[in-house]
Amino acid sequence: MINKKLIAAVCLSLTAASTSALTSTPKHVAVAPENAAKQKLVSAQQQGIFSHSTMMPVYLSKSTNRLATNDSVSLSLPFDGEQQGSLIFLSPNAEQWQVSIADSQGKLLANEQQQTLKRLASESISIGQQDFKGRQFPMAGASKGTLNITISSTKQKASQATNSLGKQPKKLSQNGLVDNNQPIGFLMFKGDVNFKLYSHLDNNYTTLGSQLNLSAYMVNDFGQSTNRQKQLSQQVAKNTIDSATLTITSPSNKTRVLKLLDNGRNGDKLAGDGRFGANLPTNEIGNYTTQLQVTGIRPDGFAFSRTINDIYPIASSPYQFKGSKALLSFVKSNQTQLSIPVISDLSERSVYLSGEVWGTNQQGQLQLASWVGGLASAKSANRQTSLDLNFDTRWITRLNLKAPFYVRSLRLQDANNHVPVAKSKPLSLQLSHSVSRSLKQQFGFNGKFGYNSMSGLNGKSGFNSNSNSISQAITDDMRMSNAPAIAETQSKATSNPKLLLVHGYCSSSVWNTGNFSNSVEFQDFSKNRSHEAFAQQILNFGNSYTSYGIVAHSQGGAAALHLYSRYWSGLDYATGGRIIQSVGTPYQGTALAGNLAILGSIFGAGCGTNTDLTYSGASNWLSTIPSWARSQVDYYTTSFSTKWWRYDYCNIATDLFLNDPEDGTTEQWAGQLSGAANMGHKKGWCHTRGMRDTAQFLDSGRNSSMNSRAAR
Repeated sequence: MINKKLIAAVCLSLTAASTSALTSTPKHVAVAPENAAKQKLVSAQQQGIFSHSTMMPVYLSKSTNRLATNDSVSLSLPFDGEQQGSLIFLSPNAEQWQVSIADSQGKLLANEQQQTLKRLASESISIGQQDFKGRQFPMAGASKGTLNITISSTKQKASQATNSLGKQPKKLSQNGLVDNNQPIGFLMFKGDVNFKLYSHLDNNYTTLGSQLNLSAYMVNDFGQSTNRQKQLSQQVAKNTIDSATLTITSPSNKTRVLKLLDNGRNGDKLAGDGRFGANLPTNEIGNYTTQLQVTGIRPDGFAFSRTINDIYPIASSPYQFKGSKALLSFVKSNQTQLSIPVISDLSERSVYLSGEVWGTNQQGQLQLASWVGGLASAKSANRQTSLDLNFDTRWITRLNLKAPFYVRSLRLQDANNHVPVAKSKPLSLQLSHSVSRSLKQQFGFNGKFGYNSMSGLNGKSGFNSNSNSISQAITDDMRMSNAPAIAETQSKATSNPKLLLVHGYCSSSVWNTGNFSNSVEFQDFSKNRSHEAFAQQILNFGNSYTSYGIVAHSQGGAAALHLYSRYWSGLDYATGGRIIQSVGTPYQGTALAGNLAILGSIFGAGCGTNTDLTYSGASNWLSTIPSWARSQVDYYTTSFSTKWWRYDYCNIATDLFLNDPEDGTTEQWAGQLSGAANMGHKKGWCHTRGMRDTAQFLDSGRNSSMNSRAAR
């Protein structure tokens, strides 16, 4: 069990004053070789988004193939959905618009322009934790084919109505494309869930000036929506896409419209293979938003429309790897400092450094000793600049490894959004005189065969062991090798353990505190924070207590795990149960992240973009989370109750973007955390208040169980 006697000089009776010394002290962590595969980056091609729905922006401007007048917009959109669900119209000024909808057979599904028909009232439609103004129109009885939609203003001059940001829509640019023009709203509807659009980036390293492409293609899902790996293995549905258009908004709010082509360029490997590609801009640091629109004809002859909204961050690296050699220098006992030479831009920014330490086994083969990682910033000595991590030499001695040593799979990731920003070829690892001497003593070498300083063993002989068996158990201070030195100053009578109740992204208060004992509610309501910033807030709040466990909802679970993996905190001194328990946490991201970013920019509301909550951002983040830290997490997932006679969902709007089963925000597959304890999936509970079923955090039975199982 991790988390026991981490530091000999520290016990559970730390006072609040002494615990405060832990503030923002990064951990340098290591992972056993058998678990190191979890720390590798997942390929960008595996991190994309599937979509069976359309979220179409509606413009008043005459652009592309839209027909428009000053006071109305007419659209013809392909529809291949089932006769259930609703078409949703979202607009900051929803009450100012009348909607008429007819299917391909001429059947009127809605006609608010007829005086004899009652006009639907505007309502608040929730997506994620955010509410947007709009109306929903039932699609019962709609035929597959073309939806003919007219949106008219109730005012005489709709084109003069201001948008949500209080600005007039801008004119078209010289090339005829919309230039920073805000749509009046969005039309959203669900297509056939078994025929999906998939899009992905082709590079994990989304850095300033890098080559970055987006690829998109259609797949027949065949009911595999609950199994993402099977979805990803489906064959491309060729000869189905007729048009693929990408609208990109830069961090400086400049808009471009690109056409995706199937011509063997820009991420499309082979012309005519059904995969469409486009080259993405990377000339600004910050978050780009993308709106992909695809139309075409399915193999069965029905026309379709699909869209995907996403975010991709562009980051820069304050450091670049330099040279071909790394150095391992002595600190004390088994503790050493691994120094990686870099070129610095003198910004003194912290960056997440990780890599693998390799040695040579008894058979003369290279063998992985451990993966190491942690926050680091540049240090200079002897006219050399380096990024340093603490490293315990027992990872070497437990496997009886000898020279030559190497550091492989080195990479740097942005400390805040986890974008990989630099990587290195393998470096040879040199050992200082003192490290050589220490290892020689540990191995019990005689004077004749020892470690040649700065170069490793100086001969073919060296180890007196006849096997490569593991001779040492893994301890907590091997996993976390830079524990802060905090002296014990008080008795157990003064200890102040707590259970922290943590909410999620852009959230209000969620937990019924009456379900928990010896607990306190963390309050950082209605905020959009990265996992890093969120974890820092929890750390600062928790410094009032000597130790604590965490029960968390939604993003709060990821932030708690980030805190435990990245910084020394009261979590490291909690005892008596599970350190972290979470409900509804999208550990692998949510498709809603991109949609919320687009809607928030139009409505002038919402909490903003958060790349940690995208599939790709979550995947990059998970590559920094050690397996032993994950093992300290219990997680729960839920989904809506199912009835055979009705169309089931948690939220009518988010159901458009998510694959079943889901809780209205988090899909069951995306709520899984490899290496953690899956405490089960329960139907009849949705993500938050206002959804069809009760909010998952109000399950008093589960809350009671988590309370009794929690560490403090």
